[in-house]
Amino acid sequence: MSDSIGVSSGLLRGTGKTLSEVKYRPNTDAEPLSEHGPQSGDQVRNEKLVEELRANGAFEDPAKNVVRENALDKVEKIVFEWVKDVSDRKGIDFTEETKHKACKVVPFGSYCMGVHSSDSDIDVLCIVPLHIDRGDFFAEVPAILSSAPGVSHIHSVPDAFVPVIKFDCDGVDVDLSMARMPDTELPDELDICLDEHIKGIKDPKDLTCLNGPRVTLEILHRVPHVENFLMLLRCLKLWARRRGIYANIVGFPGGVAWAIMGAKVCQLYPNMIPTQLLEKFFFLYKNWNFGNAILITPLEECRAPAGAVYMPSWDPQRMPPTQWRPMSVITPTYPAANSTFNSSQSTLWVIQQEILAAHALASAFNAGKGSIGAMFEASDFFKLYSNYVQVEVCSTKEEGLKGWYAYIESQLRKLVEKLELDQSAGLKVAHPCTKHFGPHQEPDAAGGGRWLVLFYIGLKFDEEKVKIMKEAGQAVNLTNPVAEFLQILDTESYDSNDIAIKVVKRKMIPAWVRTSYADRAPHPAAGPSPVVTPASQKRRLEEVGGAGPGRSA
Repeated sequence: MSDSIGVSSGLLRGTGKTLSEVKYRPNTDAEPLSEHGPQSGDQVRNEKLVEELRANGAFEDPAKNVVRENALDKVEKIVFEWVKDVSDRKGIDFTEETKHKACKVVPFGSYCMGVHSSDSDIDVLCIVPLHIDRGDFFAEVPAILSSAPGVSHIHSVPDAFVPVIKFDCDGVDVDLSMARMPDTELPDELDICLDEHIKGIKDPKDLTCLNGPRVTLEILHRVPHVENFLMLLRCLKLWARRRGIYANIVGFPGGVAWAIMGAKVCQLYPNMIPTQLLEKFFFLYKNWNFGNAILITPLEECRAPAGAVYMPSWDPQRMPPTQWRPMSVITPTYPAANSTFNSSQSTLWVIQQEILAAHALASAFNAGKGSIGAMFEASDFFKLYSNYVQVEVCSTKEEGLKGWYAYIESQLRKLVEKLELDQSAGLKVAHPCTKHFGPHQEPDAAGGGRWLVLFYIGLKFDEEKVKIMKEAGQAVNLTNPVAEFLQILDTESYDSNDIAIKVVKRKMIPAWVRTSYADRAPHPAAGPSPVVTPASQKRRLEEVGGAGPGRSA
C-alpha cells in the first residue's frame, strides 16, 4: 500500500477515485433549509473551534498514527499470505503481479474518514474471491494471528450479525471481517459502491460485511462539502464521547449513526462551515420529531438491485409495530437498516437533554458570548443519579469472563427496556453507562477469589408516579423486570459464570469503580495535538471505493 496518499487527494481504493472526485449525490427528498454561507466572524470562530478540538486531543498524534499504519500493513500482509495459501491448495495461483486480484484489505468507518481518536479501533474488511470459505477464515486466521509478533487478545465472533475477528495488533484494536465476491478473482477496478458488484452475492453475510465500507463511502457521496462534514463529525464524536452518549451496544448512537445525523445537517445547510453546522445540528435535533426517520438517501435508491440476494430492509410501509424504535437513523445503502435499532426511550431522553444543553452553548459561542470548550466537558455519570442498578458479572476464572461479560453487555439494552415497561418500577429514565468496570479480582481467604465486571444503569424516578404508588400503598419494585431479564439470558453457553443484579445508592458504588471511571474519563490533552498530516493519513480513504449539565435524580 505504499502508493497511498492523503485524505485531501487520497485514492479511494475499490472505487478508483480520489476524495476530490467523490461526486455529491443530492438527497432529492430533502431540500436545503438555508443556502446561506459564513457571515462576518464565522471564520474566526471556526478557527477557535478547531483550536479547541486540538486542545482536547481530537486529532491523533502523527506518531501514533504511524503505528496504526504499520499495524494495518501487518494485517494486510497476514491476510494476503493466508488467501494465497488457501488458493494454492485449491489450485489457483496468484503472483505478486496479480495479488490485487486475490484480496483487498479495506479499512472503513472513522479511521477511514480520518476522524478517529487515539483510542479508536480500526474496522477492516478483507474482500476475497468466491473460493475462499468463511469457515476457513474463522478456523485458520485466528491461529495465524496468534503466531504473529505483536498480535494478542484474539477473539473470534463468527455468529455475530457482522462476523468478526477482534484482536490487538501492536497496541491497536482491530476488527477484521471478510466478504466474498462472486468471482474467481477480483476485478482490476473494484468499485464497491456500484450495485453491479453485489448482484451475484448469494450469502447475506457477505453483503452485510461489505456494507461497512459501502455505507462509509455513500455517506461521503451524500454531503456537499466533504471537508466541512468531516470537521463537524470530529466535533460530534468528541462531544458525544465526553457526554457519555456514544455506544451503540447499550442504546446510544454509534459512529455510523452520528455520521448520518451530521450528514443530514450538511444537506440542509450546504454552504455553512463547521462552527455554523455544529449549532444547526443541535438546533435541528432539538426540534426533531424522533417518530420520523432520519434519512440521507431516498429509500427508492436503497432497494435491492436485480439479482441481489434478498435481505430484510428497513421499510416503514411494511414494518410491524414491534420493529418501530424510539430512534430511526437509516443507513444509505441496500439493505437499508436502522443504525439506532438498540435505542430506548431512556437513551433518547438522555440524548435530547444533551442536545438542548449543547444548543445553548453553541448558540452563545456563535453569538460571541462564550467559549465552545464548555460543550466538550466530560459528564460524570456517578453524579447524575441517587440510585443505580448494578449488574455484577462474575467468574472464578479471568479467562472465562470475557465472553460472558461481552454477552451480558450485548443484552443490557433489554434490561433497560424491561425497566421502562414495568409500571411497578415507577421509573422515568433508565440510563445505561457506556463504560463497564473490570475485570477486577476480589480475593478470598484461601488465596483464590473471583473475577467480576460491573455495569451500571442510572435511575431517574417519576416523582408523580411514585407519589401515587405510595398513596396506594405500593412500593417501588424492580423485581419483575430483573427476573424477566434473567430468564431470557443464555447462561448454559458460559461455564463457571454468574450474574447478580441489585439497586445501590450512589454512596455504595465501590471505590475501585469510581477510581476506574475517573482514570478513564476523557481529559484535555496537555497541549494542542498536531493536525494529522496528509502523509500520515494515507490509508484511511484510499481503501474504500446523560444528561444536561447539573441534572441529577
